[in-house]
Amino acid sequence: MKNKWEVIHEMDGENGEPTSWAREINHSKYGKFVWITENENGLYDVEVDRGGFTTLVTCKTVISAKRWVSMNIA
Repeated sequence: MKNKWEVIHEMDGENGEPTSWAREINHSKYGKFVWITENENGLYDVEVDRGGFTTLVTCKTVISAKRWVSMNIA
């Protein structure tokens, strides 16, 4: 999974469209994984688990969220 985004199909929308992605990062500050999740406003939250999910940034598109992760975490 490292360096590759995986769709989390358990979180797919009603019509089967993906709404959540995960990537292994093994980061000293942010942990083993980073997630991108479509929120209730149709935007995309970049999240990490630090004993509870924390949103690092919200992006307009999933592509911009993936780009943000590549530039700032991975």
